[in-house]
Amino acid sequence: MRAGIKVLEDQPGQGRQVERHQTYKARTRIWLPKGEPVKHSVPPANSGYALDDDGYTLVGPLTLHRGRLISGLFYGIEGMRVGGKRRLKISPHLAYGTGGTATIPGNAALIIEVTILDEWP
Repeated sequence: MRAGIKVLEDQPGQGRQVERHQTYKARTRIWLPKGEPVKHSVPPANSGYALDDDGYTLVGPLTLHRGRLISGLFYGIEGMRVGGKRRLKISPHLAYGTGGTATIPGNAALIIEVTILDEWP
């Protein structure tokens, strides 16, 4: 695993191993450093995602592509299998850096939990 990424929990799953440039149906939750969950008011535009758990969980397509994911998630899900779940602690430089986003402050380390539910149709 790359420096700046720590695996906190790993449930491998029994399906096929995820592959770069492939799309999977995934369930993703994000927490800030002090444990506050990140709530999404709307799913990212035209993303195919839906909100679950009152906006705290995104469910939808996740493409294992360097240009589409933050670096920490891209490298953190390598080696996972369909049906697997992984919780990662990601350093700011592999997350959203100094700029942050509308819901994530700059220089924030993140805890991201991703479950690969299935292959995307």
